[in-house]
Amino acid sequence: MSKENADLVLKAAMDSGITSRKELANFMGQVQVESGNFQHLEENLHYSPERLLEVFPNRGVKTLDQARSIVAGGPESIGNTVYGGEWGQLKGGNPEPGDGYKYRGRGFIQLTGHENYRETGQRLNMDLVNHPDDAAKPEIAARVAVDFWRTRVVSKGQQEDITRATYGINGGYNGLSERIKAVHEWETRLEMGYKPGMADPLAPTPTLRQGSHGSQVSQVQNELRDLGYRDKDSRPLAVTGKFDSSTKQAVETFQTASGLKADGVIGLATRHKLDEAHQAIQNTKAATPDNASTEAKKRTFVPEAKASQASASSNGKPDEDSYFRNLVRREQEIRQTTMQSQGATQTPEKTRTTGLHAGL
Repeated sequence: MSKENADLVLKAAMDSGITSRKELANFMGQVQVESGNFQHLEENLHYSPERLLEVFPNRGVKTLDQARSIVAGGPESIGNTVYGGEWGQLKGGNPEPGDGYKYRGRGFIQLTGHENYRETGQRLNMDLVNHPDDAAKPEIAARVAVDFWRTRVVSKGQQEDITRATYGINGGYNGLSERIKAVHEWETRLEMGYKPGMADPLAPTPTLRQGSHGSQVSQVQNELRDLGYRDKDSRPLAVTGKFDSSTKQAVETFQTASGLKADGVIGLATRHKLDEAHQAIQNTKAATPDNASTEAKKRTFVPEAKASQASASSNGKPDEDSYFRNLVRREQEIRQTTMQSQGATQTPEKTRTTGLHAGL
């Protein structure tokens, strides 16, 4: 999916006043399918003779030999045949020779025909009749898509109905299952607070392994380092952005302690466990406020946990079971001490953890 173009369309829809999440998801899903994942802004008129005859038997294409002759003339010949002639005058609003190709499908929702270009241009206060190629420019195409939606779908009260909106857009139910899937995915994005410019929460999580590099690797190294992992020389794991042998060793050790396959590869399961463990550290640190007693601050889990892991390790690898037991115990002690200093007597609540990389 072209995220840049998708963001343009989403922004145009939001700027136009579409506020219903259900309508917005329906609109985005429909446009996504119509435009081939927001990538195609001009109709593909490169047909084979066989396909041209199959698709347009009622548009002046009667025989295979005739189809071969039309295709030999290239896209302009095809456009003028299927969108021009008698059909073009009656249905497409293309009165002049050459209008079929000139006003071929453009935009995220294919705008076709002289009259549609004229009427849409009037509503958007632009001259699309004399400048039809403008309809294929992403920023304008996004506005055209919103206008098309309002004219063909919203005007009939179909904006939240996937099936009826599909018919309103293309006069049939082509690709309905694909549209339903795309709309539901957009519902999920919007429920997660997605807005133009944000990272796509449904984008696949990259798999990291030895040889990978970049900011994702740096973040993993930083989390492992915070958890006390060291390199093969017993030094704190370096944050380099390069997935080297020391990083692989640390990942394997973490996976073993977490009950995962120790393959040194960071996929979705390992990322989730790593995020969860790192978030527990953040929660524990946050549980000791600046105004807590000096004794409470001294009792943070980090020094003792690291001492515990060092004494129970071999070759610089931490004993993860002991480490995480210490982590939970220290957090409970810190919360208890802090509550007592504030006159509280209730039992500390169990720590809630959330992933830092959800949706990345």
